[in-house]
Amino acid sequence: MKKSTKLLIGLTSMLSLSLLLVGCGKSSQSKTTIQFFSTKTENASTYKQLISEFEKKNPKIKVQLSSPSNAGTVLKTDLAKNTVPDVMAVGGDTNYQQVQKAGVLEDLSSESFTKTTMTEYQKMITSISKGGKLDAVPYATNASGVVYNKTLFAKAGIKKTPTTWNELIADAKILKAHGITPFELPFQDSWTTMGVFNQLDSNMISGNWIDKRLNNKTTYLSSHKAVMQKYLTISKYAQKDYMGTSYNDGTKALAEGKAAMMINGNFVIPQAKQLKKNVQLDMFKLPVNNDSSKNKVTSGIDVAFAISKKSKSQAADKKFVKFLMSKKSSQLYNKQQFSFSAVKGVTQNATSLKGISSYLSDGDVVNYPDHYYPDGFDMTSVLTQTGLNQTKGMSDSKNITQTLEKADKAFNSANVKD
Repeated sequence: MKKSTKLLIGLTSMLSLSLLLVGCGKSSQSKTTIQFFSTKTENASTYKQLISEFEKKNPKIKVQLSSPSNAGTVLKTDLAKNTVPDVMAVGGDTNYQQVQKAGVLEDLSSESFTKTTMTEYQKMITSISKGGKLDAVPYATNASGVVYNKTLFAKAGIKKTPTTWNELIADAKILKAHGITPFELPFQDSWTTMGVFNQLDSNMISGNWIDKRLNNKTTYLSSHKAVMQKYLTISKYAQKDYMGTSYNDGTKALAEGKAAMMINGNFVIPQAKQLKKNVQLDMFKLPVNNDSSKNKVTSGIDVAFAISKKSKSQAADKKFVKFLMSKKSSQLYNKQQFSFSAVKGVTQNATSLKGISSYLSDGDVVNYPDHYYPDGFDMTSVLTQTGLNQTKGMSDSKNITQTLEKADKAFNSANVKD
């Protein structure tokens, strides 16, 4: 072969290799990266599994997960810098409200994956968002109710769970007569007070009350006396040192059969089962009213997906959210996170949630009142003082009045119009 021919072949090979390398570079550079921010740390392992599946199906898209322990602070910093992540997984609480008020979220109302979500949970978003837009799509939900020890109920001869307020108190008296503490209240950790208050409030006070309160057209003192009376009644059937009991110790007492009931969320159950694997627990909705048809499960959005208006990868963002919202992905999340789902047809089949899961599937729910509170209003500190007042022997009437007056004062201080 002539040298000139060999040289030509060599140059051609080098050129082909160069073109191949350039092509590879372009392929790498064309990969879209999604910044996925989560306000929860405990579900990171599930997200990582789902992200891995998504990336295998979509090799040109990379998802970077961030789930810091100080998520609320990080979000505020991002908003101050006028930069937010592409996709955000937020709860239906203040974290959602702060990004929503900033006007940085894309309206997802017309997206196909929103059609699969339950109307009741969509309303929890549109009731907060500007103009009733669905700028966050509900995904995972939670439930508050009464977690109860089935073994202790059987020991006391209680064959079915109560469906009215009178039945609940009657059962509490039966349990007490059998030497069993009816309610375990872990009020040393002040956030647990809302587990009781939210359920009473949401089932006794009209849903439009908060709008009136925000516009100073009503007060806690004029409307919540009956709520506080039931709140105090429940504490009268609790363990003696309920104001000195932590959440962890209270959950342990429930697991070990030292108390029959705890009024809180479904998340109590897996923690109790970690402490005592074979404990027989289930849930029922707190029967706040004597008309059982008026009792609903207090439930809120634990995770909703939102997309930034400023994201440069919206097509990929929506593809990712659609994947997460699929029944297969939702069912996996439900099982691993012991949650309920806002996605139609996705069920929670855990035996220890059998007594409450059908209400969630049917949408027989009402939102947490504190999801609508102004930023800075801390009802837990008010309720902590209520409990301390009761343990010191203050009369119910005086305690209720002081509590509600304090709530109004704190609410007014936080309810500053922009």
